Amino acid sequence: MWDEYVEHGKSVEAKFASILSGAVFATKEQDMHEHWDVMDEMALKYDVKGMKKYRRSDDKPTDRLHWIELRNVNGKNGWLYGDADVIAFETRKWWLLVDREDLVQFVEGLLIGSDPCEKPEPYKLYQREGRQDLLTILPTVDLLSIASQVLVKK
Repeated sequence: MWDEYVEHGKSVEAKFASILSGAVFATKEQDMHEHWDVMDEMALKYDVKGMKKYRRSDDKPTDRLHWIELRNVNGKNGWLYGDADVIAFETRKWWLLVDREDLVQFVEGLLIGSDPCEKPEPYKLYQREGRQDLLTILPTVDLLSIASQVLVKK
């Protein structure tokens, strides 16, 4: 099952990279530790976020909500605090390009409370049982409001 997630993620990254000029993919180490997936000819680094399910039990991924990782499963900085310049969020029709620094300010300004809640909710911190991660959820409309660019998917 994990292999399927990885394969799907690589497929989404490849779709996004196909619209860039001179795309270069991150190494596995760069992806894991620097939190970026692809770099363009201008040396801008992108972290590509495909659509995900809201709950594991959901039939399909949604493009109405996006998970934001503040801390990873090992308790280290999540992709929100990585080296990417831009986060590319996938929706069914578009790529929303959001400056990572703008996203950091946006998320930190919207968070409600400092303790993780028991179930995931927009603007609230959430931590999965038995893990050290720290996540939140943002509605896509919020990402659209701070996107520097919206690209139509091919």
